[in-house]
Amino acid sequence: MEFSQSIIAELIGVSRSFITKSAQKLELSSVSAPSSKFKKYDVSSTRKLMKATSPYRENRVTKKIQVFYNFKGGTGKTSISFQVATHLSIMGYNVLAIDLDPQGHLSTSILGTDDSLDAPTLYDLWFGSANNIQEVMTPVMEGLDLICGNLSLTRVEVPLNQKPKREEVLKKTLQPILSKYDYIIIDTNPTISTLNMNALVAADHVNVIAETQPYALNGLGLLIQELEQFYNEMEKEPDFSILANKYESRTATAQEVIGALRSDYGSFMRESVIRKSEDINISSKYKLPVTAFATKKSAAFEDIKDFMHEFIKSSTSQGSKLV
Repeated sequence: MEFSQSIIAELIGVSRSFITKSAQKLELSSVSAPSSKFKKYDVSSTRKLMKATSPYRENRVTKKIQVFYNFKGGTGKTSISFQVATHLSIMGYNVLAIDLDPQGHLSTSILGTDDSLDAPTLYDLWFGSANNIQEVMTPVMEGLDLICGNLSLTRVEVPLNQKPKREEVLKKTLQPILSKYDYIIIDTNPTISTLNMNALVAADHVNVIAETQPYALNGLGLLIQELEQFYNEMEKEPDFSILANKYESRTATAQEVIGALRSDYGSFMRESVIRKSEDINISSKYKLPVTAFATKKSAAFEDIKDFMHEFIKSSTSQGSKLV
């Protein structure tokens, strides 16, 4: 993956000239031809640029474990999890992505291959031959590690239900490695399962991904009710937000749904909205974050950029310093 100076500048909200001067100061080598006016950098150099220039880096991450959740399939939570995990890594953070879905779509997206089919999962750690969490991690690129999901997770429910404090197993598993990562991004499966309950208990924040379709409203109401009831039973304060996804601004129904969402769940709604766009589909097809190929005028790039700004601001201290 390669990233242009203009895309880097847009992603963190600074000027392109500032990025140019910073790259020169850091003595970073461009992957572009020496005569090219448009400099591009590999992942390692991009991360160094981000760390040196981003206003975000001054802020301490206070909500490290971020779960993407909906017990309905097809809302796009895996696509958003992929964009968030990869962009955080590109922006200089150290990220662990965890795939809790037996379908393993997040794993294949991040890896870019089907290698996750035989990779160890949390099942292997909890009930298999793995001795520690490092044995089930797959290094993907600088700043990004992955715990894969595959069909082995279909076998986790029965033995997990037999464990004491069954909803807290994942939280305890992650404790020894919390200091190693800035963010832990967890993609859940579309069910009401004990594995998902573990993700909710471990979470510092839950991102509910909601489609902007009329039939999605009833399901969302039930989901919010279930979340609040579950957190009440676990004696834990609920901390969640709702992100509207697959928004089609030209349709009256989508506009009505957005209005209803903001009316019914105003305090929980993200300001950002992810529009339905071809670049999101291309991103899934080629297993690349939108920043790696989209232009600045791309709706997908604009929406992901805006969401990343809001996401980092809401998960860090001193958010008022952000651009």
